Amino acid sequence: MPGEGNLSKGPVRLRTRWVRLSPLGRDIALILIVKFAALGLLWWAFFSHPVAPHMSVEASRVEAHVIPFASPEEPTRATH
Repeated sequence: MPGEGNLSKGPVRLRTRWVRLSPLGRDIALILIVKFAALGLLWWAFFSHPVAPHMSVEASRVEAHVIPFASPEEPTRATH
C-alpha cells in the first residue's frame, strides 16, 4: 500500500522538530506539558465528579446570591 510509509514518519518528524528547537523552546514546551498534566489531574481529582451528589441547591437560590436584585422598597435617589 502506498500510505504505509507515512505511518513511521510521524515520530521521526516529531523527533526532528524537537531537536531543532532551542533549549529555551524545549524548556518552555516541557513546562507547558507538565503544567497541563497537573491541571488535568487537579480537575479530575476535585471537579470531575461531585463529592456529595445528594446535596443540590435550587437554581433560584444560586441566582439570588449571584445576581442580587434591588428590592422594590429601596428608594432610588437621583443625584443632582
